[in-house]
Amino acid sequence: MYYDRTLSNSFSKLIEQGGNLRWLFDFVKKQENLDFLIGKSKGKEWISIYMGLTRILSIHPTKDSSIIKVEASKTYKTFPVKLYDIKPSVANFEKDIDKVIDIISKDKKFDRYYNNMKEGYFQNILSRRFGINGKSTDDFVIIDKEAVIGYTNKAEKNLSFGKIHQKYKKMQKEISTLNSKRYGKNLQKKAIGNELDFLALDKEGNILLIEYKHGTNTSGIYLSPLQIGLYYDIFTNFPKIDLEKSIFSMFSQKQRIGLVNSSWKQPEKIKDIIPVLIVSEYNYRGSAKEKFDEILNFSRKTMGSCFLENLRTHNFTEKSGLSHL
Repeated sequence: MYYDRTLSNSFSKLIEQGGNLRWLFDFVKKQENLDFLIGKSKGKEWISIYMGLTRILSIHPTKDSSIIKVEASKTYKTFPVKLYDIKPSVANFEKDIDKVIDIISKDKKFDRYYNNMKEGYFQNILSRRFGINGKSTDDFVIIDKEAVIGYTNKAEKNLSFGKIHQKYKKMQKEISTLNSKRYGKNLQKKAIGNELDFLALDKEGNILLIEYKHGTNTSGIYLSPLQIGLYYDIFTNFPKIDLEKSIFSMFSQKQRIGLVNSSWKQPEKIKDIIPVLIVSEYNYRGSAKEKFDEILNFSRKTMGSCFLENLRTHNFTEKSGLSHL
């Protein structure tokens, strides 16, 4: 098992102050509909630009340290950037990014990623608010998005993740059997992913495992105890010392780049891991919260009364920010 998305120093420096790609940081920060996802997995590194739920492009280092590779997302077949093996000192594709944003805004089939002002739209706001636009007084900062615990091979993944995942898929099926009319038929066919929406760090030293839902996603909200429970089990099974080292390494790098506020003080050590559900535009008149409580109670009967006992739930709005749900 491994979890460390810290970029190599040579690659990170390209986008830090004085780096040849610093213009890209400034460009994204000015665009309210864009954000970064940086990371590393199995030796591969990337600096990606996202618009809501979708990646526009990614930048990768190559064996030749003087060259970078720019890849357009396959989502947009008409994407105008077709650049490979570019020298950072002369790479400026700002106009091309503007072109793809224009394409996205004019083509309705891409609305679900951002322009429909639902999940992708609010995830982007949340990510920027506690990331690139974060304040020194914020209760927490976002360290990672689409966070995943990695495994060295399939055998290790099946042994670790597979066993936990199977447990939650079984419970998902039991919930459907319990009341298929109320909770939906064939729930076992619904995917329970292994990518955590956001991993954050608060001032007390707690790691926040944040699952995000939009208020219109009723079934996603009331079934979220299963998804959150899966992430919680995965991260609590990860060696705490290694997790602390990785989180602090990622924090320091993001702070140097500017993806975390430079004055936000890092806690001395990791205290606890806390599961969090954040919902945007929550419908208080709907049935989601009632069903959520039912699923949570059922899960506690099955998994034990301590299941997600420290779970936090929040509503998030563009104007008011976070509030208790």
